[in-house]
Amino acid sequence: MPSALPARIAVTGGAGNLGRKLIAALLADPGCVRVHAIDIVAGVFDDARVVPVAADLRDRAGAWRAAIADSDAVVHLAAENPYPSATWLEAARSFDMTAHVIDAAATGPVRRFVFASSNHVMGGYKDTDTADRPGALTTDLPPLTGTHAGEIDSTAYATAKLMGERLLASRATRDGMTGVSLRIGWCQPGANDPATITLTGLPAVGAPPASPEEQRDLRWFRGMWLSNGDFVGAVMAALSAEAAGWPAPAVIVNAMSANAGMCWEIGESARLIGYRPADGIGKQ
Repeated sequence: MPSALPARIAVTGGAGNLGRKLIAALLADPGCVRVHAIDIVAGVFDDARVVPVAADLRDRAGAWRAAIADSDAVVHLAAENPYPSATWLEAARSFDMTAHVIDAAATGPVRRFVFASSNHVMGGYKDTDTADRPGALTTDLPPLTGTHAGEIDSTAYATAKLMGERLLASRATRDGMTGVSLRIGWCQPGANDPATITLTGLPAVGAPPASPEEQRDLRWFRGMWLSNGDFVGAVMAALSAEAAGWPAPAVIVNAMSANAGMCWEIGESARLIGYRPADGIGKQ
């Protein structure tokens, strides 16, 4: 059974798209005592329970470490460039940030670490027959980093996410910090309307796909859609899930909405952390 949400939570990338959506949901929970919203520029929040922290996570000894030390759980969303177009330099800096935050959490009072990984860790499967079989893309499959679609190549971005997963797995312990790596689907800024999903992998209102290859790319990106509500639901589940029955102190789960015909398998997400999406493209 799920436990109560941690009372004190640090959210990196707290002033960004996903961070603000998550913090709004955390504040609606009666057990929320404090949220440290860590970002490169401090955000502005109306609730006194939110403590904005302006910090560069690339600075290993930065003032942000005090916020981690005052937290029961961490949700790590921050990245140098949060889009699949990230360069290798940006991806390397993102991994530095991840390494620093995991280190601070593992040596402090943090009991649960939730890492925002990405579907792009498995992006290479887009061009295989696995993408044509509903539910075939499980977290047991070997990673195949990088989604290629038109001019988009997310290999650098995806590699940083994969290394974050591996580092969290190595630092999590049964008697200390446990972890969940969420392979997050496509949760666009703002209203996150699935109609603005395009075959480029970036949100826009685009022309309909013309060729069979473009149609295949669009099916892939639509299959990974994650609604705002389901994003929050996935993180809440990851924060509160009981780890006693997990196969390891850190687990990896897919986090997409229940999109009809998608290749992503989410039954394991329900079993391990209790995540059950309420939304989905074409969901009956």
